[in-house]
Amino acid sequence: MIEIILFALGITTGIYGVLVGAGGGFILAPVLILFFSKDPEVAAGTSLALVSINSISGFIAYRKTGFIDVRSGLLFAVAAIPGSVLAPFVLDAMPGNTFRTLFGVLLLALAVHMFFRRGHREEDTEYSGSEIIFDSSFPKWMDFTVKERKIKSSVGVTFIYKFNESMAVTFNLILGFVSSFFGTGGGFLRTPILVSVFSFPIKVAVATSIFSLSFYATIGAAAHAFNQNIEWYPTLVWGGIGLVLGGQIGARVAQRIKSFWILKLLLLVVLFLGVQLVLEGLWPGLINLPEAH
Repeated sequence: MIEIILFALGITTGIYGVLVGAGGGFILAPVLILFFSKDPEVAAGTSLALVSINSISGFIAYRKTGFIDVRSGLLFAVAAIPGSVLAPFVLDAMPGNTFRTLFGVLLLALAVHMFFRRGHREEDTEYSGSEIIFDSSFPKWMDFTVKERKIKSSVGVTFIYKFNESMAVTFNLILGFVSSFFGTGGGFLRTPILVSVFSFPIKVAVATSIFSLSFYATIGAAAHAFNQNIEWYPTLVWGGIGLVLGGQIGARVAQRIKSFWILKLLLLVVLFLGVQLVLEGLWPGLINLPEAH
């Protein structure tokens, strides 16, 4: 029975994670803690290994769409690697309840940001033939490393946008540690921030996030494996099989769904899991959730 549950979890998380450019770790890690009673370090390590599988599967599917900003994705991955390697060693020394509380606060902060931030809709941008131009203005103190990108998708639409490259890379330095520490992969933070702060087109942000994640999540998972923080069977095997299938489905669905709804899909699950983790971390045993057997 547990194998079937993990396989189903892998498929649904794989579709959802790749659809929003998150790799699914922000769902997997809290679910493993809350419903499967895994220790925080094992939940984080196993979740990040599953995120690695999901992101590689998603990247293989996304590379055919033309939505990936390859230069940015490689820069983000290189910046994230040091933190992703360091995090497992810090995690091993942290009490479980502290981990749950911090993770819950992180998810709740993200949910609040997503709820209140001004919507970014590609329908509001300026169109020029088959080009979509994202007109971004920067204060003078931010324009020192502003770069322009032109990304031509497989459907013939060219996305043109500008962003501060050095600030985006610096953000990913921190994200690498956060992603490996919590086992989330960090895509659930990167995607909305690339869109709302750095003016990435939503579909480019999703695909580029998955591409970057496939590199540093794999290296972070290797660090967790070194610390023996991964449950190889049944969680990694059966969850991983489901994630591979879900990743392929999610990348195809992402080409057909409206960009506005991709970002909004994150809110409900993030809010629910954040509340659960904070309550469990501050008042252990307050919420008796059914365990998967």
